[in-house]
Amino acid sequence: MSGLRIAIIFLVSSVLLNGCTYKKTNPCINNVESQTTSILKNYEIICFETVDSYDLNYESDNNLTLYAKVFFPPYIKSSYNAVILSHGSGGVRKYHNRYVEFLTEAGYVVFQIDHYLARGIRYSKTFSEVSGITFMNDAYKALEIVKKYDNIDKIAYLGWSQGGVGPILSHFDDLVERISENRFDTAIAIYPYCGFTFEADIQTQTPLLIITGREDDLTPEEPCITLRDKFAKNDRVFDLVSLKGARHGFDNPFLFFGFEFTKLPSLDNHSDECTLTINNYGNIQTVAGEIIYGPKESADIIDRCSSKGVMVKYNHEATLKSQKHVLNFLSKTLNNMQ
Repeated sequence: MSGLRIAIIFLVSSVLLNGCTYKKTNPCINNVESQTTSILKNYEIICFETVDSYDLNYESDNNLTLYAKVFFPPYIKSSYNAVILSHGSGGVRKYHNRYVEFLTEAGYVVFQIDHYLARGIRYSKTFSEVSGITFMNDAYKALEIVKKYDNIDKIAYLGWSQGGVGPILSHFDDLVERISENRFDTAIAIYPYCGFTFEADIQTQTPLLIITGREDDLTPEEPCITLRDKFAKNDRVFDLVSLKGARHGFDNPFLFFGFEFTKLPSLDNHSDECTLTINNYGNIQTVAGEIIYGPKESADIIDRCSSKGVMVKYNHEATLKSQKHVLNFLSKTLNNMQ
């Protein structure tokens, strides 16, 4: 193996496991100017309040001020559709810029949430510090903000991996009623965690697209297919696209060479002891009845319900197909016109 390849592998492993080495400054604290830079122009910083909750039970949770960027299309229209972006456990990354670019070029306003900065997290090494529902709570608070824009019409919700849990759960109207009176107009989840289930007669509403990698061993596609098969109904849109040869992180060029992580969990146990649902009190619990109150219980279940060792890898063909499916689904469900 060449010295260059060894150096690249060491660099990528360090960034993936430890996050960025520089410290971001939160622009939402004491009006401090952001020290982060972006190659993307024409955006504004938004600070908004969220409920800092692990689940949908809000009895003892605190409010938190989050940081987001709003990006605008390069041309003026009388009204726009918008897309709210929710990153995965790796936080906001450079590859997300490409989504911002092609979405704004297609005429969408993009609201990009940073779920981690205000929580003091750079990169989740255990996938349990916060939950996918934590991200979902944030996204619905962002939805309230975006709906206040006079020239915003319809609003989509797009998330990756752990950030894809919220778009999936937004399909289930009974759950959304516990969070907000507002609804997303459509939702997209890219290589998400799909290990949830609900009663077959649960009400569904928001159109949903799930994009999976067929070779994904971090968040395998099997439970996503199970969800689709169980809840796809004639009067509701629930689409699933399985990308051949694609692994977790297939749209991240930083993973060009592919990397194996022997200690990361492969969430491949889909038994009742490992499949999640939401109980009547809003808590996350397994189908078998074990309640997940926070990071400790979540980490325990992840440890019991996974095998160790995953491969993540960029796939250019899958990336292009995924972007095409995203734009087509948004156009179909939002009727976006340039």
